[in-house]
Amino acid sequence: MAPRFGYDHIHIVAQNVRETASYFERVFGAELTSFNENLKGAPNAILLIGEMKLFVRGIRPGERPDAVAPDLVEGLDHFGLQVDDIEAAAVWLKERGAEFILGPERTGIGGRM
Repeated sequence: MAPRFGYDHIHIVAQNVRETASYFERVFGAELTSFNENLKGAPNAILLIGEMKLFVRGIRPGERPDAVAPDLVEGLDHFGLQVDDIEAAAVWLKERGAEFILGPERTGIGGRM
């Protein structure tokens, strides 16, 4: 049976997390629901814009922002989907030809996989 996927969040990387979060608060009326000064080496913010979750992560030590080089960071990091059983969904996706850079791991905010 096919897993049922739903939207979870958009995750961006920014040089100044507080300034970026403030922008979304001021311009879009976003609500800052969480701020962590040092999560895995960088500040992180979680905002709500209506029902949309926006995660903003800072630059980690050793990373350099660069919009041209694909292995460097800044801008859109990823978009997150939700599913009831991530392991089963991963198997289902791989059976259909999906390629994974990383498998499901509990490394996200709040133990997300």
